[in-house]
Amino acid sequence: MANGWEGRSLGELVLERPGRSAALERYGLDYCCGGAARLDQACARKGVELAEVVAALETADAGPDLEDPAWMESLDSAIHHITATHHAYTREALPRLQRLAAKVARVHGDEDPRLRQLETVLDAFARETFEHMDKEERILFPMIQALAEGRRWSMPPTVQYPIACMLQEHEQHGARLDEFRQLTDGFAPPEGACGSWRALLEGLRELEEDLHRHIHKENSFLFPGAVGFERQAG
Repeated sequence: MANGWEGRSLGELVLERPGRSAALERYGLDYCCGGAARLDQACARKGVELAEVVAALETADAGPDLEDPAWMESLDSAIHHITATHHAYTREALPRLQRLAAKVARVHGDEDPRLRQLETVLDAFARETFEHMDKEERILFPMIQALAEGRRWSMPPTVQYPIACMLQEHEQHGARLDEFRQLTDGFAPPEGACGSWRALLEGLRELEEDLHRHIHKENSFLFPGAVGFERQAG
């Protein structure tokens, strides 16, 4: 198999070339929470042809990449990038989507009762996500930055404790995204959907794509890097 990709993890493949994420998204391959899985194993579980996915990855590699890899120069640069790019986007997008979901549920809830459930699930997701990002910015990220500067925190005694908590919450975020997809038929607007309904679905799709990249960067780069740095520091 070209490039030996079949034995490499999804997270590793996307770290190397972020543009590959779109190809994996197209086949429903989870490179964020499921980033540790090997490409061949992930394809087998999803029931997609490995050769077809590899061809899509090769096509992605032939085009321009999605972003500058400079964010991976250090743990500190990764934290600044994640905060300024993904946390900032999420803080802007979620309130806007909540307003749209409330409006669409109010106007079209009788037409599709799932819209009321979507509003409820989105509100819960927003609360959970804001709390999650606050914990990262107040506790985990400063702890990682202290480690990188040669300083140690007494509580918690190891960075692995808050990371384990964040990883568990990432899994919960992934489950919420699955709910959004199920409640919207994969973000597909029904015939005759109004502009607000279409904007909501497109916004949820964009949120999913950004959160996948966001979680991937933490799970596959920042968190393993912090654990490795702590172990080296003794």
